[in-house]
Formats: sequence, structure tokens, C-alpha cells
Amino acid sequence: MFVPDLEADVEDYYRRVQIPEQILPTLRELVTSEFDRLHEVAGQEAHAYKIEHDALRDERQKLLQAHYAGAVPLDLLGSEQDRVARRLAFLDTQINAGDIEYEQAKAHLDDCLALADDMHAIYMSIDDSLRRIANQAFFDRLIVVDDDTSNRDAGLPFNVFFNPDVQIPPSATKDGRRNLELEPVMSLV
Repeated sequence: MFVPDLEADVEDYYRRVQIPEQILPTLRELVTSEFDRLHEVAGQEAHAYKIEHDALRDERQKLLQAHYAGAVPLDLLGSEQDRVARRLAFLDTQINAGDIEYEQAKAHLDDCLALADDMHAIYMSIDDSLRRIANQAFFDRLIVVDDDTSNRDAGLPFNVFFNPDVQIPPSATKDGRRNLELEPVMSLV
């Protein structure tokens, strides 16, 4: 397949995969609610990490007091303090990571949905170097097959956004609810 033919194929693909405008608010709400649910779970984990963090700080103080009382030799104190310090560093990272990831994900949601709303118009308006970046952001794989066709696997989050099951309005389902996991579930071809 020649490069201009592949480029035309990708352009055509972007023309076909747009999310219907009436679906965008529902999709935004669905993804945001999933973000909020995951953030709540992360908050519960962070709370457990904080409890463990406080217990380790207490343990470190008790170790030092035991050493001063002559109950813990210096070499054991050093190794235990190192173990506690490593675990405290890990817990600090875990406690802070959840909020940072949540804020980053929410900040990028609108950008991704705007891109998914009219990818063809955006793609046609940018130069070749930006098209390359757009393709790298959108596709996990773009494979040229021997019979002059291409197969594509959209990457996260676009594979979820374009999943027809995710786009079904709740009113169109039997009980008005979705039973979906927001996992990478669809390979777009």
C-alpha cells in the first residue's frame, strides 16, 4: 500500500468514527462517574495507607526509644529504621498518586472527547508532523496488510469512547441501566 493510499485510508477512518453529538454528554457523564468511583476507591486505599503511615512513624519512635533503653542493638536499629523508611516512602507516593492521577484524567477527558467528536475535521486541518502525533495518540497499532488494506487498534481512551455498547443511552436498555466495565474492550477496524 502506498503512503498516499494509507493516508487516505486513515482520513476515511477518522471520518467514519465520530461520536454522535447527542451521545457526548452521556458519554462524558459515564466516564466522569467512573472516574469518581475510582477516585473514591483510591481515597479509601489512601486512608488505609495513612493509618499504616502513622503506625510506622510510631514504630520508628518506639525503636529509637528501645535502642536508648539498651534493648535494641545499633545494627538492628539501623536495619529496622531503613525498612521503615522504605515503607514510609512507598506510602507517601501512594497517598499522593491517587489525587494527581484523578486530576490529570479529569483534565484530559474534555480534550479527548473534543478530539473524538470531530476527528476528521481536526485531522484534515493539521500538518503532516501533527498528523503523525495524532495517529500515535489515537492508535495503539496501525497495520498495513498485504491486500492493500489496513487494520487499526484504537488506544485508550478512544477504544472505549467508540465502543457502541458504551454509547447506548440508558433509556435504550431493558432496565435503563448499563452493565459496562470501562476497559479496553474494542478493536476498531
